Amino acid sequence: MRMTMGSKQQRPISLGLQVCAALGAVCALAGSVCAQGISLDMGGATLKMEPESAQEELAVGRLVAGQILGAAKLLPNAELQRYVNLVGRRVADQSERKDAAWAFGVIDSSAINAFAGPGGKILITSALLQILESEDELAAVLAHEVAHVVRKHHYRVIRKQRMLEFGAQSVAIKEDSSGMSEKLSGMVAQVLARGLDQSAEFEADRDGMVYAARAGYDASALIRVMEKLSAVSAKDPAGELLLSTHPSAENRRITMAKQVNADLEKAATPSRSAARYRQFVK
Repeated sequence: MRMTMGSKQQRPISLGLQVCAALGAVCALAGSVCAQGISLDMGGATLKMEPESAQEELAVGRLVAGQILGAAKLLPNAELQRYVNLVGRRVADQSERKDAAWAFGVIDSSAINAFAGPGGKILITSALLQILESEDELAAVLAHEVAHVVRKHHYRVIRKQRMLEFGAQSVAIKEDSSGMSEKLSGMVAQVLARGLDQSAEFEADRDGMVYAARAGYDASALIRVMEKLSAVSAKDPAGELLLSTHPSAENRRITMAKQVNADLEKAATPSRSAARYRQFVK
């Protein structure tokens, strides 16, 4: 979900071993669409990737994480990082990507945003956490990002762009290739700035609601998140950039409201306590 509302200038992006170390630390902390709505049963099969393809996806994911962590560092709050990881793992366990190396982290940023790195590295900004009000809403945002990873939205866009620029013979993505990291970093930066197309965002909204509901969270929580984003974008002109490449938060809210059905509502347990959320997000 590319939801940037902040206008703060980002620091120069850097890549390096600190990226893998930072994500490793975060990981260690955690120990069928119907005409009337969404079904909890989306096939149920576990998606598996060929080893080479999986390695390529992980390589791209590390580059995406590097771009983000080069501009905004992980928030130094171990308790919060552990909590976000636990919620993220809970929804990710309901997805079809059992092979993904799921790790969730909070970055210190004034931008309202969340990022999905191919392979399972998901980051959410401290600013976005501040506008959320419950664990249900946190789970909804993380489930949306999980859906991007499951559908391989960013990975496929970057791989397609690489094929267009360098040809089919050079389509393999390998971090150790000469000069490859620098070229791929440029592509990753473009994708992060441009965002995904609207169909990908709607797809992640839909699938994310299913994952959240399967995990026992309120399926309509993502609708409330969109209401909050609509309110923020109405006050912040920086939100216009978001709306130029994504469906408006209001359009997404309306679409999701139509999709929520009895199956999703029955799967959810009573709303997670806002008080519990505020124990970690202060």
